[in-house]
Amino acid sequence: MSGVWAVVPVKDFALAKQRLAAAYAPPLRRALARAMLEDVLTALRAVEQLAGIVAVTADPEAALLAGKFGARTLFEKQACGLNAAVTLAARNLAIEKRAGVLILPGDIPAVKPVEIAELLAAHREAPAISLVAAHDGRGTNALLATPPCGMRFSYGEGSFAKHCAEARQMGIEPTIRHAPGIAFDVDAPGDIARLGHLSYRSSTRRLLEDEGLL
Repeated sequence: MSGVWAVVPVKDFALAKQRLAAAYAPPLRRALARAMLEDVLTALRAVEQLAGIVAVTADPEAALLAGKFGARTLFEKQACGLNAAVTLAARNLAIEKRAGVLILPGDIPAVKPVEIAELLAAHREAPAISLVAAHDGRGTNALLATPPCGMRFSYGEGSFAKHCAEARQMGIEPTIRHAPGIAFDVDAPGDIARLGHLSYRSSTRRLLEDEGLL
């Protein structure tokens, strides 16, 4: 389907990946957040079916990086949380009369363009909602909504079940997709070791190899 814009909410790099703090120092966590975002933007840019990409962030460095990949930036004056960020983006895209919104996090470095293309191809006629759960089954790692505005976003603990319930309350049976690359986000120290399958072209893999972590 056409007319769908990808939205990537990006936390300040300096504040990213706090759950890795016990194992990794701040400079590495910052570099990791940047490298993973590069991989997500690289995958999105390769999906011809997408109409465009929007990064929502309060971090000037993240905004500059997004621009290098051809993404628009919706700059927050101050970070107001994930749900506020994606709601702002969805409302802006609705005002612009865009067909839909695909929300992806910036910490899924294994995402493949084909997974995104298949998610778009399987999406039903609007109004419709498609979801991909995080690998723990609790979070939401992809949310595709057409039209872009109208759904209440509930990111946080247990968001996948909440988004399924919200869709059904709207009278929409969500399309649930399985996509291993989209599903795998990096939240815990143990996740790092599982990134050895990444492509050698991956920014995240190169960083971890340089640091002796792979």
